[in-house]
Amino acid sequence: MSVFAVAGRSGAGKTTLLRRLIAELGKRGRTSAVVKHCGGGFDLGGADKDSSAFFRAGARWVTLSGPGGAALLRKPSSRPGDRDLAAAAGEEVDFVFIEGGKIGPEIPTIEVIGPNVKDRVPIRDRDRWIVVSSVPLRTSRTVLRPGDIGRLADLVEARGREDADDRSERLRKRFYARHDPEVAAVLKTSVVGVAGAGGLGSNVAFHLARAGVGKLIIADFDRVETSNLNRQQYFADQVGRFKVEALAANLRRIPSATVVVFRRTTVTARNAARLFGEADVLIEAFDRAGSKQMLIEAWMKAFPERPVIAASGLAGYGANNRIRERRFGRLTLIGDGAGESPAAVSPMAPRVGIVAAMQANRAIECLMKKRRKT
Repeated sequence: MSVFAVAGRSGAGKTTLLRRLIAELGKRGRTSAVVKHCGGGFDLGGADKDSSAFFRAGARWVTLSGPGGAALLRKPSSRPGDRDLAAAAGEEVDFVFIEGGKIGPEIPTIEVIGPNVKDRVPIRDRDRWIVVSSVPLRTSRTVLRPGDIGRLADLVEARGREDADDRSERLRKRFYARHDPEVAAVLKTSVVGVAGAGGLGSNVAFHLARAGVGKLIIADFDRVETSNLNRQQYFADQVGRFKVEALAANLRRIPSATVVVFRRTTVTARNAARLFGEADVLIEAFDRAGSKQMLIEAWMKAFPERPVIAASGLAGYGANNRIRERRFGRLTLIGDGAGESPAAVSPMAPRVGIVAAMQANRAIECLMKKRRKT
């Protein structure tokens, strides 16, 4: 979401310009919201209406709903700033335009000038971004005529992309600020495959994305069920979605540079090498012992020099000292070794999370060892 201001004297044409700009952006598939400053105040309900009575009684907000739409009225303790008002749109829109009033600092402003070029609103020069005027002007800023809506939309979209890139880069720098530079450099060029997107796979993926692994290849055929939510990285509104698609969406909310490739398919002995062939390390995250064995054998046959990290025995609770790591050449097995769980013993979040974290930790260890050898 990018925030812009549209400022100018009353009658200069701000509303007309903004209306046409929003329509043009809409044709391009872009969404907009508007914060309209009302210098003289406003009262949608009127002093004698129910909404005002509710406010006087102590209501914090009142929603007016009717055939033409809905309006949310709030009574904040203090007047919010422009950035706070724009933030109310959340990430639901691409652009927020603030019209009228005294524009807050650090907001790129589109100044609209009427016929009298000497009658202009005070705007800090560093905030003045574009000037819209029907009269030629001498200025270092870009000057457009009121009819140049297409060009104005181009500039707004370009600035929006720049803002998004800048925000992402700043966020990522802060995100990785405490990472060891040597480790970060190795991880960002590494690829890890995750076979299964359930309790183990979804948690492993989150750990590796937060660690800064460059690419994750995740394969699973299943959909999110309500019973998954007690230990897997999904939410109630994702029930029914394919796990790989929901997981990819959730991983993108982490401000890392991890590229997520999801493959909505059943992993078999015949396609495992094709699905995960790019991976430096493979994480086995299946439920059933037969599937685990199939994947391990297929991977070690196709890529005998690449590590595979599997899990066995993670159901129930307690017995932390029984969860351990065992190594058999390129195969690492993590868990209590109990094999497939009885139907009466369900996997629980703490133990699933412990094993998943150990798998992710071992994967990072393997990646670092590989790079040091090369």
